[in-house]
Amino acid sequence: MTPFRWKNCFADVQASQHDLTIQSYFDDVISPALATLEARIAELGRSDDPGDRFAQSDMEDVLREAKLAFGLSIQSIWERQLRGYLSGCARDLRPDEPFAAKIEKAVWDKLCKIFRTLRGIRLEAFPAFAALDMLHHLGNACRHGDGDSAIKLANLCPDLWPTVPPLPPEFDPPPPSPPPVAAMDIPVERLAWLVAAIAQFWRDAEYIYNESIETKHPSLEAHLVRERAERHWTPQAHADDVA
Repeated sequence: MTPFRWKNCFADVQASQHDLTIQSYFDDVISPALATLEARIAELGRSDDPGDRFAQSDMEDVLREAKLAFGLSIQSIWERQLRGYLSGCARDLRPDEPFAAKIEKAVWDKLCKIFRTLRGIRLEAFPAFAALDMLHHLGNACRHGDGDSAIKLANLCPDLWPTVPPLPPEFDPPPPSPPPVAAMDIPVERLAWLVAAIAQFWRDAEYIYNESIETKHPSLEAHLVRERAERHWTPQAHADDVA
C-alpha cells in the first residue's frame, strides 16, 4: 500500500511542536489549576465551620467556570494553530491566490474545505476529527452560551451536564431542553480527550510530512517502517479529496 503524500511546506516544520504545546498546556496549566480548586473544595468540605459550606458551594461554581474557560482556551489554541498552518501552506502552495483573507474569515466548515483544497485530503478523514468537531461546538458554547452549538453538544455529549434525579412534577418544573450552558460541568477527562485529539492530529500530520520527504535519511526510513506497522490509521487519498 502506497502511503499518502502531500507537498511539504515550511508550515509543516513550524507545526512540529504543536502537539507538545497543547499537551503541555493541559499537563502544566490546566491540570494543576483544576487540582488546586478541587483540593480547596475538599478542604472546605472537611471544615466544621458552617460558613465554609457556603464557601464550598461558591468554589464549586468557580471550578465549573474554570473548566468552561479551559474548554474555550483549548479550542482557541487549536483554532489558531490550524489557521496559522493553513496560512503557511497557502503561502507556499498558492502564493498568487487570496487565501489569507479566506482563512482569516472562514468558519469551521470552510476551514475544513480549505484544508482539503491545500492538502489533498479531507480533515474529516483524520481519526481525531470527531473530537475536533465537538471541540468547535464546545468553544462556541463556552464563548457565546446557549445556541445551536449548545444544542448539538447536548445531543452529542450529554455527559457535559450533570445528571440530576427528577423530582415529582408537583415539586419541580421539568428541566429545560436542551439544558443551558450555565449548567454545563465539563468532566476533566473530556478536556484531556480533546487535548489528546489535537495532539494526535498534529502527529498524524507529521507522519504524512515524513512520508512525503522525497529523499529520506536511513534513520527516518527505519523509523517509518516501524511506525507503519504500529499505526492504527494510514492516510489514504480518494479521488474526491483533490480539489
